[in-house]
Amino acid sequence: MAIKFTPDDLSVVIATYNRPAGLLNVLKTIPREIEVIVADDGTLPELKLPEGIKVYTHEHDGNRVSTCRNEGAKLATRPKILFLDDDVEPHGLCFAAHSLALEMFDVSLGLLPQKKWHPYTDDRLMFYIHEEQILWNWCWTGNLAIRADVFWGIDGFDEPTYNGGAGFEDVDLGRRLWLKNYRMTLNRLAMANHPAPHTAANPSDAQLRNQKRYKEKWNDI
Repeated sequence: MAIKFTPDDLSVVIATYNRPAGLLNVLKTIPREIEVIVADDGTLPELKLPEGIKVYTHEHDGNRVSTCRNEGAKLATRPKILFLDDDVEPHGLCFAAHSLALEMFDVSLGLLPQKKWHPYTDDRLMFYIHEEQILWNWCWTGNLAIRADVFWGIDGFDEPTYNGGAGFEDVDLGRRLWLKNYRMTLNRLAMANHPAPHTAANPSDAQLRNQKRYKEKWNDI
């Protein structure tokens, strides 16, 4: 007998910042069985969102994605949380792949190919493809799933350090998880297309601020 998988144990938290069209595109890809929380960083205009979606809105405009993701996760009622960005397109298998992986692992690290769906020829993914043993390097909140109790066990994202900049709060989360010996898996079946250019080669001022904060926190050169 065929088994129909419905990921009704999964909550999706989407952080959004001034990308209403991208947000609506992401929402179209999410199965109805999944609980959805939109965590808005103060820029989202009035939108007609699908029924049943929970919304957290930061009261001030600004780059406070760590707070938004933490507050969005507080609204999640299911034992597994998937973090997505507002400019990705999850593959149809992404949700089930993450949910199944979290039956065996604490953290499921999804892939973010720039091209559909070719992770082994993708420039962004080849950046780390030979460093799989350093799994926390793949902790990207564009496509990251984690057990809720594990997420709150390390107090979520580091708001005081990374609010006000962009990036590195996710790799910081992964590094803290790794130091606590949580079980991680690089989930090759959990892909979300991310067509935006790889920003490591041309970082913004906000990314450079958080990169500096990350290096200072971890005493990295």
